[in-house]
Amino acid sequence: MSKNNEKMRILIIFNSLIGVIGGGSRHIVEVANRWIVSNDIHYLISNEGYNVAVDHIGAPHENKKIIKYDVTFDSIRKFHLAYISRTVKSAYLCYKMRNEYDVVVAPNYLPQNIIPAIFMKSKKTKLVVYFHTTPLKERSKYLKSINVLKRNLSYLNWYFCTVVSERYFDLVFVINKSTKNYFVNRKVASQKVEIISNAIPYQSIVSIKTPTIRKYDCVFLGRLVKSKGILDIVKIWSIVTIDNPTAKICILGDGPDRDELEKEIRKNSLENNVFVYGQAENDEKYRIMKDSNIFLYPSYYESQGIVILEALACELTVVAYNLPTYNEFYDDYLNTVEVGDFQEMADLVKAIIKWPEKYRKQREDIKNFISNYDWGVVSKNQELLLKR
Repeated sequence: MSKNNEKMRILIIFNSLIGVIGGGSRHIVEVANRWIVSNDIHYLISNEGYNVAVDHIGAPHENKKIIKYDVTFDSIRKFHLAYISRTVKSAYLCYKMRNEYDVVVAPNYLPQNIIPAIFMKSKKTKLVVYFHTTPLKERSKYLKSINVLKRNLSYLNWYFCTVVSERYFDLVFVINKSTKNYFVNRKVASQKVEIISNAIPYQSIVSIKTPTIRKYDCVFLGRLVKSKGILDIVKIWSIVTIDNPTAKICILGDGPDRDELEKEIRKNSLENNVFVYGQAENDEKYRIMKDSNIFLYPSYYESQGIVILEALACELTVVAYNLPTYNEFYDDYLNTVEVGDFQEMADLVKAIIKWPEKYRKQREDIKNFISNYDWGVVSKNQELLLKR
């Protein structure tokens, strides 16, 4: 498509942002902020989505353009209508801009991003989609825990988006081997599916000073959705505080299930132990993480877990459910329990609070491991794949 020294025109369709920016969206912003040095980067985004992304997209740049549009439904309170209206409006805009770009990127595999991208497909324009997830079989335990309607919608969404991606997209970026194997087993050419990596601003994190006395025993970072195990946190902390009545955990993040989380905290009388901080960004986020000792992450499925990279860089002891994808990336740097066993996780947290040095991994080994996950390296590798 392009030689390595040629400038590309890249359009990013950003229709999935409501209320909070997730890991997949953060990924595309981080790499795009580095692609912009030698390429034109344009974002197609609704006004409400831009309000969520503005601090991440960064400062104005001569190679950057924000194409904002307005729709009737564009709020967190009516997110299904917002996604539908964004899809329709951006598909129309994409059709009008056909053949204007070399590459069109869907930052995740959701319909509101991939459907408008199809309207850009041409001999000139190549389509790229990111799958920041795992196949359905690796999410089976979580899917069984949700109601039938949501479960069936998850299945429908997965099959629709994978079929569309196979048929219309020229390059599929995945985060792990299991997702690549899923596509290859469906007879998708191996060179069309590329395994990439998440990353972190490693140097920025290590430059932040760690306090001598920590304010929190634990910290959680992630979108406040049930699949991240946020309700398990309340169950875990109810057990932890039996022996440690002053133990504190700070929950960083925001999302659609925040109200239910806060209701469960009040129901279990944990207002003085569990603190929902909300959204925190950049240095503020890392300062709070470094003001803790343990990173508690009871997520039910992950493609890689970028927040775990951040926690390890902050020198936290990580406690998580034993997900298959972790074995691909993290070796023995994590402390894990069986998926869904919040009692065992609570017992592990109590043990770490009591004997912290026993569970502390080799810090120098972790530093060497984490330093390889830098956004500069990751973005350059992906840019070369686009130009290929």
